[in-house]
Amino acid sequence: MAKLFLFAIGGTGSRVVKALTMLLASGVELRNVDRVVPIIIDPDTSNGDLTRTVDILKTYKEIREKTHSEESGFFKTKISSLDELGDGGFVSDNFRFDIDGVKEQLFKEFIGYSELERNSRAFISLLFSKPNLDADMDMGFLGNPNIGSVVLNKFKGSDSFLKFAGNFEQEDRVFIISSIFGGTGAAGFPLILKNIRDAKHPTPHHSFLRDAKIGAVTVLPYFAIRQNDETTIDSNRFISKTKAALSYYSRNVSGNGAINALYYIGDQVTNEQEGADGSNKQRNRAHFIELGAALSIVDFMGLDDAELHVEAGRATDPKFFEFGLQHESSAIHFGDLAKETYDVIARPLTRYTLFQSLMENHYEELCRNKNEAWLYHGNNKLSEEALDGRLRRSLGVFNKHFREWLEEMANSNVAFRALDASLAGKDIYNPVMGRPAKKDFFKRLSDGAHLHHYRSVLSKLATDFDHLNPAKKLVALFSHATKDITEKEIKL
Repeated sequence: MAKLFLFAIGGTGSRVVKALTMLLASGVELRNVDRVVPIIIDPDTSNGDLTRTVDILKTYKEIREKTHSEESGFFKTKISSLDELGDGGFVSDNFRFDIDGVKEQLFKEFIGYSELERNSRAFISLLFSKPNLDADMDMGFLGNPNIGSVVLNKFKGSDSFLKFAGNFEQEDRVFIISSIFGGTGAAGFPLILKNIRDAKHPTPHHSFLRDAKIGAVTVLPYFAIRQNDETTIDSNRFISKTKAALSYYSRNVSGNGAINALYYIGDQVTNEQEGADGSNKQRNRAHFIELGAALSIVDFMGLDDAELHVEAGRATDPKFFEFGLQHESSAIHFGDLAKETYDVIARPLTRYTLFQSLMENHYEELCRNKNEAWLYHGNNKLSEEALDGRLRRSLGVFNKHFREWLEEMANSNVAFRALDASLAGKDIYNPVMGRPAKKDFFKRLSDGAHLHHYRSVLSKLATDFDHLNPAKKLVALFSHATKDITEKEIKL
C-alpha cells in the first residue's frame, strides 16, 4: 500500500493541507498512492490555521471510516495520522509534530545562551539580534528563518522522524509544503529535505529515504499583513526575504539535485490579512493560491515513477513547475482555469457543492415528508432516525468548513468565485458562477423545479445502493446523483 507522507510546515502548510482535504473530499484523485499521511510542523500549536486544519482532517477521517465504499467518489482517499502506522505507540497528536524544547521557552533559553562563555555569547549576539534571542517560540518563529533553522534542526533525532523513517517503504513518496517568506517554512523545507536525503545508519530504512521520490511546493508572497499592535511581522520584508531564500535554494535545493519536482506559486496582487503573531488569532482567510498549491500535490502524484528517478540520493532529472491561469482575472471562474486544472477540479467541486447544499439546506426538511422516496423507500433507509447521529453531525461540521472555504476564497482580493455554496431551493442547480443550469418549458412551470428534479434523481438511483448500510449508501447515492446532475443539467 503506497503512502504519501505530506510535510506541511507553518501556517501556509496548514492552509494548503486544508485545501487538499477539500479536493479529496470532493473526489479529486491522487494517483500512485493509497493513503496520505499529513505531518504538520508548527511550533505554534494553538495557531488558528493549524487547529482548524486538524479539525477538518479528523472530521474527514471519521466520515470516510463510516462511508467509504467502491461505489462512492467522495472521501475516496484514505488519510491517516503518523500514529496509525506500524505497531502503534504514541508519538504525535492529531497530525502534529511537537518540537522538543520550544514550549514556554525563549530562543536564548533553547540554545543555552546564559551558560555560554563570554566570547561565545558575543559571537551568538552577532548572529542573532536581541529581539531574536528574546523571541517567545510558543508563537512560532515570527518570520525569522535564522531562528527556525536552529530549532528545526532537532527534527532528525525526534521520535516523529524515526517513526516516519520506520514506516517509509520503497514505493512511498514525500511532498513538502512551505512558504518562502516567513520563518518556519523557509527554514524547515531545506532542513527536512536534507535530513531525508542524508539519512544514514542507524536511521530505519535509510536507503529508501535517501532515494525517495520527493516533491515540494514553495509558496511565494501572496498576502500582506495589516500592521497593528498584535504583530511584529513586517510584510514589507517579504520580498527581500524571498530573494535571499531563493538564492540559498538555488544552491542547496534546486541546484544540487536534492528534489525531484519543485513547484512555485505566488501572487503579485497581495491580499491583506489581519496582523497577528500567532496563537488562535492567526486564522487567515482561505486564498486561491492555497488551492493552486494543493493542486501541485495532485500533479506530483500523477508523475510516473520513471520520471522521478533518484540515484545515490540525487534526482537525475529534476523538474520545475509554475502555476498559471488561462485568463488573468481578479475574480476567477472555472473558465479562467487552464484546461488541465479545469479537468481536475471543476466537476468534483461542483458535485460536492451540490451534496453540501442539499444536506445543509433541505435534508431535515425533506425528512419530515414520509413520502420522500430516496429517504424512506427500499432497504437501509436514509431518514434522520436511520442515519447515525454522529455521522450527521460530522457531515454538518465538514460541510460548514467546505462552505466557509469557498466563501473565504470568494472574498479575497484575487477571488476564486467559480462556485456559490449558499444556493438552495429553486437555485440549487446554479452553483457554478456564470453557468446557470438550463430549464426546459415544463421545468420552468415550477419555482422548485431544480430541487424537485434533484429529489427525483436521488429517488431513481437510491435502490441501486440498497446493499450498502445507510452511511455508505448516503454518500454513494449522492456521489452518483450529483455526477448525473453535473453532466446532464449543469453540463460541465
